[in-house]
Amino acid sequence: MATVWTFGDSFTERYNPNQKWAKDYMDWKGYLPKVYGNFISEMLNYNLKNLGKAGSDNYSIFEEFCKSYKNIKDDDIVIIGWSYFGRFRLANKGNTWISLVPNFNNHLNSFDSISENTINEILINRTNSIYIEEVNNWIKFISLACSNKKIIHWSTLKGEGELNTHHFFQMEKIYEETGGLINDTHYSENGQKELADKILNALAKGDNGVKTNKLI
Repeated sequence: MATVWTFGDSFTERYNPNQKWAKDYMDWKGYLPKVYGNFISEMLNYNLKNLGKAGSDNYSIFEEFCKSYKNIKDDDIVIIGWSYFGRFRLANKGNTWISLVPNFNNHLNSFDSISENTINEILINRTNSIYIEEVNNWIKFISLACSNKKIIHWSTLKGEGELNTHHFFQMEKIYEETGGLINDTHYSENGQKELADKILNALAKGDNGVKTNKLI
């Protein structure tokens, strides 16, 4: 049986109870809701390998794809949800990666020799559009490496530069489904189903989201 491989951040990972917004939503639903990878794999009768992780930066997403590439078969489907290009990662005291998210840096005590001021300066530096070009080059490389496979690149970002992907952002949000009870902008389970339908439509058209004239 073929496999659907999904890579990305919290919009890809199945609702993780370690994230407060996800735990609140799971409690409100009364069960573990599905995400787009679940819907797509079930509709196609494929296995699912979900390698999304909440808070992931694009370096981690790219690395996860590189580590998995040798196991991806030609009849598999690869779906990569790219994150905000301003995120980055640093090695912590335990020699593991910590992804740093603008305006949400709750890992400052994880580092021995890096100050909060240094991290803030890096975040400002990462507003430069050259970091978009960096991710677009990874997208170009992955698309070439997977030229004999079905692959979709997508992003939730709107007005955040020119990531060379599909831009899927008009899905139902958790705050909409819950009537504002949970004030969170991640996609609801209904929104995840909408996203799955958009991705399946793109797959049917053979549209991976990458426009040749936008490649760096």
